[in-house]
Amino acid sequence: MRLDRDRRPPKASVMVAAQLRAQILGHGLTPGSPLPSEAQLINDTGLGRATIREALRLLEAEGLIAIKRGPQGGVTVRRPDLSGLSRSLAPFLTLSEAPLRDLFVFRKAVEPQAASLAAANASDAQRERLLQLAGHDPHAGYANEIAFHQLVAECAGNELMRVLLVVPYDLLRLHLDVEDISSDDVSEANGAHAAIAKFIAAGDEPRAGRAMLKHLESFEDMMQRHNRLDQPIVPRERWLRDPGTLQAAFDGTFGDYGDD
Repeated sequence: MRLDRDRRPPKASVMVAAQLRAQILGHGLTPGSPLPSEAQLINDTGLGRATIREALRLLEAEGLIAIKRGPQGGVTVRRPDLSGLSRSLAPFLTLSEAPLRDLFVFRKAVEPQAASLAAANASDAQRERLLQLAGHDPHAGYANEIAFHQLVAECAGNELMRVLLVVPYDLLRLHLDVEDISSDDVSEANGAHAAIAKFIAAGDEPRAGRAMLKHLESFEDMMQRHNRLDQPIVPRERWLRDPGTLQAAFDGTFGDYGDD
């Protein structure tokens, strides 16, 4: 048997982070639950301050903990932000120059099924909220575009589907900001939302799925007319031109599109 002589043991900070991560996830600790302080971890492990701080920074970057400095501070559990998925994938999508067409292929494969499931599983409150979003001020443009689709995914009652759709919706924030979209296009999208919401509220699974597919195909056709489908979802030059906007999109705080 060939031994890997170059294999090195993990750094002490990585080991500490792994132990804390195991406690958080293995015990299902809820957000706000206190964790050992930096001083206590130094005392318990016998490791230096720099090592413990590096371990805590690793978990903070993962979104698993919050660190508050000062006399009233401490380390507490937090729930990871799902937009971290987008922050991780965006550099890969940029460097690979993944085209906008890929985004539509994924959405058309998943979202019609989400709409059908929403018609079957949505609560009365969720159905009412969908109808409210679809009936929003028609002059609001695409202000509700992402919020509407996010709510449909939540109504589906499938947690994995909801999580996997976070990335497409964060990417949607980016390209809606730069597309040449007319008032007629906006009106058409608002009408499509109204139809989808109506079928979901009525519990009509087949029609809800078909209405969602038609909506996505219409949007795809519009992008085709603008010669956008074979261009990158996230063009490289956008990182140089407006890095703050990109970060806001992945933090869910992107201008008027933040909730839709």
